[in-house]
Amino acid sequence: MTERTASLQPSGQQPGRHSGPAELSPDSTVVRVTFFEDRAEVLRQARCAVPVGVSWVRLGGIATMVSDPSILPSIVSGGSAARVLASRVVRRVREVPTATPTELAGAEADLRAATARRVAAERGLEAAMAHEGRTASLVEAWISALRRVPRSAHTGLDAWQTAQERLTVAQTASLDAVAAARAELHASQLDEQRASLRQQQARRTQPRFEAAIELQVEALSACELALEVTYRVPCALWRPEHLCRLVSRSDGMQLSITTWATVWQRTGEDWRDVQLRFSTARPAQAATPPLLSEDNLRLRRKSDAEKRNVVIEAREQAITVAGLGRGQGAVEEMPGVDDGGEPLVFEATRPTTVPSNGQPLRVEIASLTLPCQVERVAYPERGPAVHLRATATLAGPRPLLAGPIHVVRGGELCGRGRIGYVGRGEPFEVGFGVDDGLRVRRHVEESRETTPVVGTQKVARTVKLYVSNLGGERRKLLITERVPVSEIRDVEISIGQTSGMRFDPKDGFAHFDLDLDGRATRELQLNYRIEAGARVVLPSL
Repeated sequence: MTERTASLQPSGQQPGRHSGPAELSPDSTVVRVTFFEDRAEVLRQARCAVPVGVSWVRLGGIATMVSDPSILPSIVSGGSAARVLASRVVRRVREVPTATPTELAGAEADLRAATARRVAAERGLEAAMAHEGRTASLVEAWISALRRVPRSAHTGLDAWQTAQERLTVAQTASLDAVAAARAELHASQLDEQRASLRQQQARRTQPRFEAAIELQVEALSACELALEVTYRVPCALWRPEHLCRLVSRSDGMQLSITTWATVWQRTGEDWRDVQLRFSTARPAQAATPPLLSEDNLRLRRKSDAEKRNVVIEAREQAITVAGLGRGQGAVEEMPGVDDGGEPLVFEATRPTTVPSNGQPLRVEIASLTLPCQVERVAYPERGPAVHLRATATLAGPRPLLAGPIHVVRGGELCGRGRIGYVGRGEPFEVGFGVDDGLRVRRHVEESRETTPVVGTQKVARTVKLYVSNLGGERRKLLITERVPVSEIRDVEISIGQTSGMRFDPKDGFAHFDLDLDGRATRELQLNYRIEAGARVVLPSL
């Protein structure tokens, strides 16, 4: 067995050790793991009886990619008579067998059994071939004796025929025995080859990368110490995930939200029954603000066509707001994680085992129940379906982190989406799929005309909505349409008289509140007009 060792020595320390300090290797246990966005912080504990003077305490089972500067050793108990002088990480590569001692013993036993079977098959083949040779000699002797019998003899042939039948049966049996012995020998040889390959594979060695943290401890008197070491390792991360259930109760509709922390780890360490914590802090983020660079502005001379005409471009704009336009906030400011908010720490409800296999593992970290308002909403410009939407205000000591969310309605999983960051006291909404009992059909009519003398352009657009309630129950829904909003004075937009509409002139949203009877159909109409001068180039809307 060969061994290659690579160690990281502290400043002023020689690679070789003196024979004076004692070397101790107590068992260590991981008691707590804190997951970050791209790494994990491990707290490992150990108890060790140290002698008087300076000694080295070796804690094994450490991940080889441990961050050396992140090691923080401390003495929990017994520290009045001892102190930690230095710490270092020792990494080594050992050649170890690929199989365990039990597997190696089993492979060797299989090889011995296969060899014994092959030897027995060879002996059986020799015996069968000897028996077949004796039978063949008897057949040749019978043929030779039969040739000496006179052809004119008519008596005594029955005995010769009986002997021939017996010899034929004996020769056939001997040939079958030889064939069976050869087949058994071939099978035993293959079995021996496979057993030999398994035994060779079990005896092969492979490199094993190991790391350990060594602490230099000085004790004024012999005592028993409780040591703690905190360090950080990569290849471990977590992400939040939510499950939201829409529950109907006697006092109204409620949202039941369960938050999980989905964790992955491939560090090589064994984390069994540890207390898990999940932090939103970013230890790898730079602590200094970035420097600003120069922003150069350049002038460009307009062309003659640009001076004569005003080119209008239609663009889609996402309206970003803090919170919703409905609901009531419980606080004035909603701190966030990504915008300078205070980092948060979540804890698992019970000790958990996280295997080092790189597979996702869900750990429950929070659950809450909130009262909500459920409504049916439709956006005919985007699609004919009507969706269920629940609006609630987050109450509790912690915010709701951004991440994927699974929604359950009526005991069935109805979809998966993503929810943004929700601060404490902030209203938020969750969609619960499509209501198949309602449909909205949209039809748009447009007409254009230009004044002959002045050249004023006029575009009239009519949006017709046909809303159908396919069920037998009375249902309410909210329909939202869009109207273009002008940002320049050369383009004017006016809206015609429409009953039952709430219009937002700032963002151009037109809302219709409907209350449909069962099996009923309603027609809605939205009219608006766009007027522009002759110098304005309108896009094709």
